[in-house]
Amino acid sequence: MKRLGMAMMLGVLFIAWLLSVSVGPVGSQEDPQPSREPAVFKAQLLQFTQLSRRTLREIQSLPVDDSVPVDPVVRHHAHQNYVMIRAALHGMELAIQRQTSQDPTLSLASKRVEAAWNLARFPVDNTGLARSEYISRSVQDLTRAVQLVNQALAILP
Repeated sequence: MKRLGMAMMLGVLFIAWLLSVSVGPVGSQEDPQPSREPAVFKAQLLQFTQLSRRTLREIQSLPVDDSVPVDPVVRHHAHQNYVMIRAALHGMELAIQRQTSQDPTLSLASKRVEAAWNLARFPVDNTGLARSEYISRSVQDLTRAVQLVNQALAILP
């Protein structure tokens, strides 16, 4: 039993290390780099879900008043979400291209991540809409993107 606990702790530490090495700190100015290594793109997908939850809370707390521009921090966080999922998707595509035999789970997960990537664009590209529409659609799209990424993470080996 102690070995299992130690193995789990080492696994968590390894994932934390991968996050710090592969995608950098959350506030980092550098874009995350795509990698065909499953551990890296899984870590990027996990970070996407964490960043998206934060951004969802921020978007939901925006004032509905159109005269106040969208907070630049919220725009930046939405952009970070998009960049993170873009890197993960590209890494998955690289892994698929490298395969000698097709892994249907990787292809299925990639399709879900691609759909999530398209949804993650809305809060970045549409800040000029009426605020109530921007908030409603951004929350809807980001929530669905997180669901899709969680599904992809569940089926990835």
